[in-house]
Amino acid sequence: MYDTVLVPTDGSARSRAAARRAIDLAGASGGSIRALSVIEVDDLGLWTAADVPVERVRASLRDAAEMAVEEIASLAGDAGVDCATEIRIGVPYREILDATAEADADLVVMATHGRTGLEHAILGSTTERVVRLSDVPVLTVRE
Repeated sequence: MYDTVLVPTDGSARSRAAARRAIDLAGASGGSIRALSVIEVDDLGLWTAADVPVERVRASLRDAAEMAVEEIASLAGDAGVDCATEIRIGVPYREILDATAEADADLVVMATHGRTGLEHAILGSTTERVVRLSDVPVLTVRE
């Protein structure tokens, strides 16, 4: 049913909840997981004008992304599900959509922040953009 399930993660509890659901689905169908963390371009740009060692910030963001995907890989391993990990730098929704296509993923499973009202209308979200633009089904998971 699902050969490859893409799981974007930011290391949050919401992302772990989505990953657990993805692992269950992949495991039930004999599929695998692809854990993806995207270092947002804006996160890098915020620090270039400040009096902060940019390389240290980049290393810190990369370390956090590595920890996020490795946590998903560990959860998948504990469940006996194969997991590949990937870290990208860019605009999150675009990188998720590109990774989905490149991995030939059958499903994307990702967390939602559960925003409502005006905040939801003004801010939008990465999850919403992926849902609207993805060529494959997207399962959203609330913690």
